[in-house]
Amino acid sequence: MTRWFGARSVLLTIALVALLPVGPAGAQQGDRLNQVNPRVGFTSVSRAFPEMDARYARVGTRRNVAQVRSIAVGQPLNDVRATLGSPAVGYNDGSFEYHLSLPLTGRDRLICQYRVFFDDEGRLTHGVWRRPQCADLVLGR
Repeated sequence: MTRWFGARSVLLTIALVALLPVGPAGAQQGDRLNQVNPRVGFTSVSRAFPEMDARYARVGTRRNVAQVRSIAVGQPLNDVRATLGSPAVGYNDGSFEYHLSLPLTGRDRLICQYRVFFDDEGRLTHGVWRRPQCADLVLGR
């Protein structure tokens, strides 16, 4: 009986450890701000002019990674707008879609679609990236 109880305790401990967040408490917030879900209802991006080739330029609000990282769960809408700029799209549910131009290396930039959601009091609840490359860039991966 004690052998079964010991094995059960070990399994329970492993299960609880697996459920704990990895890293500091802020990592939980980061996960809520850096989800990736291309099906969340982002706008379709298309070429402004059909005659442009596959290397057409996309437009985004220039921001650095530190600015995006300064966004926090619970921030009021006005603070988010002050940091990220004017949204490209506003939705009926009160969320906003941003098209951000983030630095890669040298002069290269990545245009990222980022949608932020707010509660009934206008405070940020979570954010979703369309592309995993954008979330990885912000998370420093």
